[in-house]
Amino acid sequence: KLIFVNPTTHLRQLPVHHTIPTAVDIDALRTAFNSPDPACALTAALLGFHAIRVKDLRALKLTDIFDGRLHLGDQTIVLAQQVRDRLSDYLFHRAATWPNTINPHLFINVRSATHTRPVNQHWHSTTLGMPAQSIRQDRILDEAFATRGDLRQISELFGLSVAQANIYANHAHHAALSDQAAHRD
Repeated sequence: KLIFVNPTTHLRQLPVHHTIPTAVDIDALRTAFNSPDPACALTAALLGFHAIRVKDLRALKLTDIFDGRLHLGDQTIVLAQQVRDRLSDYLFHRAATWPNTINPHLFINVRSATHTRPVNQHWHSTTLGMPAQSIRQDRILDEAFATRGDLRQISELFGLSVAQANIYANHAHHAALSDQAAHRD
């Protein structure tokens, strides 16, 4: 007759603090969005409008976009008109600059045009002149504020898990509470 005791009973779980994503410099994003470089403008548009994951941007193939929609796995994203315009400009530029490339990826550069690998992992950030991931995070946080932390909408819109969406919803909730407290004082 042995009684087993849970050895983790007296261990405390430390709370996990997630840092609030820093706000994106809107002027720099607007400059990238209206850039004469079609790759920069398309990258800014895809991140700013649809918050595409940077790893998905790298992996995008020409066949992933058709009928004005972007197909990422089981997620289908209807592209905004501004994104479609920039996509058209970029595809024209791509075809004119590298007419004989066999690279199936949407984004290519001088180095990747000669093989079938995607651009390197820092290419989008370098092209934009700012961290590409920060634009995605800012866009998700903005949506969390707009939807008042609706987990389902955030997770479905950006392909996040509920736990990941909850991080952004908590930031929006705490900011709303701070605003309410500031208005009471």
